[in-house]
Amino acid sequence: MASNSVSLYIHIPFCKSKCRYCDFYSIKYETELADRYIDSIIAEWDLVKKKLKIQEPLIDTIFFGGGTPSILSIEQWSRLGQFINGLNLADDLEWSIECNPESFSPEKADLWASLGVNRLTIGVQTLNAEELSFAGRVHSKERALEVLMDSSLRKFGIVGVDIIYGLPLQTRESLVNTIRSCIEIPYVKHCSVYELTLSEDTSFGRHRSILPLPGEDSVYEMSKVISSTLECRGFLQYEISNYAKSGYRCKHNEVYWGHENYIGLGAAAHSYVHPYRWANIADAAKYVNSCLHGDGVEEFCEELNQTLLSEEMLFLGFRRIDGINEDRFFQKTGIHFADRVDMEIVNRFIKQKWLDYQKPWYRVTKEGLFFADKMARDLL
Repeated sequence: MASNSVSLYIHIPFCKSKCRYCDFYSIKYETELADRYIDSIIAEWDLVKKKLKIQEPLIDTIFFGGGTPSILSIEQWSRLGQFINGLNLADDLEWSIECNPESFSPEKADLWASLGVNRLTIGVQTLNAEELSFAGRVHSKERALEVLMDSSLRKFGIVGVDIIYGLPLQTRESLVNTIRSCIEIPYVKHCSVYELTLSEDTSFGRHRSILPLPGEDSVYEMSKVISSTLECRGFLQYEISNYAKSGYRCKHNEVYWGHENYIGLGAAAHSYVHPYRWANIADAAKYVNSCLHGDGVEEFCEELNQTLLSEEMLFLGFRRIDGINEDRFFQKTGIHFADRVDMEIVNRFIKQKWLDYQKPWYRVTKEGLFFADKMARDLL
């Protein structure tokens, strides 16, 4: 590994129940399996270090995602916290935990803060009762707002919310009400607003033909009003789905988008250490058995060649306000940006005001973000 600095993602797959739109790997929470799973995460860390032939890399960011990380007990979090605090942590470490309203408690928040967690993301999704019920969420609007206004949240440097748009029965007005209700709470400094994706292996995906989904025009109007609602309250868009108050961007997500090294621990977790990426088996029981026997847990591993890496940098770069740095593009891929793309098309995007060029940056404009995927496709 060229750099001795990495980010760490830890997947906690346990949930109270499966949301109807979710295609992330998750299973029902069981105390005994969760205990063994935590043992396995710790064991996998040692396996990964041996595989990469590294000692104790400096950890810049940590992100616990799921699933529902907040479903773990106080005792289980104490064990994980002991493990994390035994690592080589950066002085300016960003440590994030995804939290769902139904499994939040002030006691857990106090413990997280004492362990060093400084960023919470609350999975609100929507504050409309009908939309929550249709999506299979197990919390209520009242519970979500109760959590967001809990005084224990002042212990965290950043509190963010996750919201979904394009849900069945959702309207432009209900979406705006959800966003406004969340961002008017002083603790909230970050807001991620994701468009609903209908994956085939989800309940929504299997029943899409009978879902009361908003039409394409309505979804487009929602995407427009998201930006205006957030930005007039000081939330600046820095990626196609992410907004933050100045100085409160999610450093961990920027590691993914910037193709920096990160290691994923847990079932279904993904890793990237240049030039390799791999994913773990998406089965908690098999993952536990493999880890505790010292066996490999990878489902696949591949080396990214120049072509693949440059494609990914284009797709991810055009989803960010920061855009693409042509010098860094060459540093990462070994290919000059102007040699990889059709510059005639790039210049057309600049004339259309989708891109702005100030050497060495090709920055995406506000209008350009709506056409991010199209720009990448046209250039590949």
